Amino acid sequence: MNKIKKLSLVSLLLMTAFSLSGLFKIEINGDTVKLVSFTLVIGIVVFFITREPEDKDAMSLKAIPQLLKNTKTIVLVVMPMVMNILCLTLAKWLVPEFLEHLSDRTDFLAFDKFLILLAELLIAALGEEIAWRGFYLKQLSKMSPFGVAVLITSVLFSLCHLSSGSTIVVLYDLLFIVINAVFYGLVYKRTNNIHISTLSHFLANLLGVLALLVI
Repeated sequence: MNKIKKLSLVSLLLMTAFSLSGLFKIEINGDTVKLVSFTLVIGIVVFFITREPEDKDAMSLKAIPQLLKNTKTIVLVVMPMVMNILCLTLAKWLVPEFLEHLSDRTDFLAFDKFLILLAELLIAALGEEIAWRGFYLKQLSKMSPFGVAVLITSVLFSLCHLSSGSTIVVLYDLLFIVINAVFYGLVYKRTNNIHISTLSHFLANLLGVLALLVI
């Protein structure tokens, strides 16, 4: 096993471990420590280290217009937005406390400064797509069928967004994060372009946070 493959495997294991750490309360000197943030750092750094020649278009901006001419690609891109609308609509009837839960989970965003909010959402989406689709999903797909890889990636990705709350609310939240993450994975597989999956991710998150302002 060469050094690149070893690095990829170790990084996959570390990202998995840090994702699962969100299930446990870890305290150091009485302060709760969240280790899930390390998944982004590892994924982004190792993505650029392990990129192969055939991956040169994965970060291509020039390819975006051509890729978005495909109707099936556009449908996949907008599906997470559709799922967010469904999620918020159903929540009002089935799990009304979810809306407060989502508001608390995103309270670090600059809701009162729209341009900063856009920048936050874009940077977060790009970072997560590089780490989770560009690196984790792509590498895991080399070791298992894509369907298995995208499901595992999506579940672990959702655990990085885990926040406290009642069981039903937390599971409802994680369910829709997993579903959207599967779509991001399908977008990336279809286009092999980080920016297209980032666009899908960004638009879905933007719709979600804007909905919070009007609900």
